[in-house]
Amino acid sequence: MSINLCERIKLARIKAGFTQGELAKKLGITYPTLNKYERGHRVPNAVLLSHMTKLLGCDPGWLLTGESGKPVRESVPKAISVIQIPVISRVPDDFPEHVSEEIIEYISLPDIPRGAYSIILKGESMSPAIRDSDYVVFVPDEDIRTGDIVVVNDEWGESILRRYRKKNMKVFLISDNPEYPALKLDKNYKIIGKVIAVWRKIRI
Repeated sequence: MSINLCERIKLARIKAGFTQGELAKKLGITYPTLNKYERGHRVPNAVLLSHMTKLLGCDPGWLLTGESGKPVRESVPKAISVIQIPVISRVPDDFPEHVSEEIIEYISLPDIPRGAYSIILKGESMSPAIRDSDYVVFVPDEDIRTGDIVVVNDEWGESILRRYRKKNMKVFLISDNPEYPALKLDKNYKIIGKVIAVWRKIRI
């Protein structure tokens, strides 16, 4: 069944995932104007139609005549960015200085920002979500918010994981595992970074 121009504009917009308001804004026209195009009360000029095909990713021939191509071009799968993340044996006190001396291996994970590091968790303080021997990926980040899981160096230079909680201007470091006591952030603890991913080796 053939459809006319106004119906093709509407179909292409819906398939591209735009509301009328969103598409009108991108085209630089008003919502009522686009509504009239889709109802067949007005016809867009050639320049506007060309702009539509680019925004909607549809075949120009199909939009104009309905006789060729598809409403929306097949999208090309986005390449997944995979980077190597250095796994460090310990987080030095002057992190990130001299961190290269602590690298023991690398793991490759997708969609991780550059500048991330990983440590291997020891203990069950964040169990059951994060377990002993899990690879914990973190980034140095000053924008720590309540609820974030953070890597913390304790007074003995050991790296631990805790959930950041701020209450009444005081900061507490909370374990997900209730068997571990809450810690108050003071000079004995230094926040190193924010956890953004966890990788686990599974033997099958």
